[in-house]
Amino acid sequence: MRRSKILLLFFFLTFVLLSCSKEASTDPAVTKSDAIKSTEWVVDGFTTADNTPIDPALFSGDAKFINQLTYIFDNTGIVRSYDKISKQPQAYGTWGLTENDTKLDINIQGFKGTFGVIELSKQKMILRNNIKYNNLEIPVNMVFLPLK
Repeated sequence: MRRSKILLLFFFLTFVLLSCSKEASTDPAVTKSDAIKSTEWVVDGFTTADNTPIDPALFSGDAKFINQLTYIFDNTGIVRSYDKISKQPQAYGTWGLTENDTKLDINIQGFKGTFGVIELSKQKMILRNNIKYNNLEIPVNMVFLPLK
């Protein structure tokens, strides 16, 4: 009798676990294109390729001001930037994912180039590009988070 109860419990738990995993697998995966269009993005920080934080004050030119803006990537391939504080529009341009979603091509005043996509989800976007520092080009990760 005890053995049959254990077997019944085992089959019930197996059924429940298999049912849950089937439901989860039918949910459509969020594409990188959908993830980037899901929110407004702000720069949370800069790191080296090995994730060591970099002070943005060390940068020169456009790279120095990239973290002062909010970015919106829309369905039509347009990207817009807004001042974080005043919410005033700053610039607009184009964007697109290329090379099987491993590169993000952005063409907006102050933020132009093809960036390696290190991570892109609804929770975080990490782009990598070379930035000039002390007359050297160094690989830098730009960490973006959704605007809260």
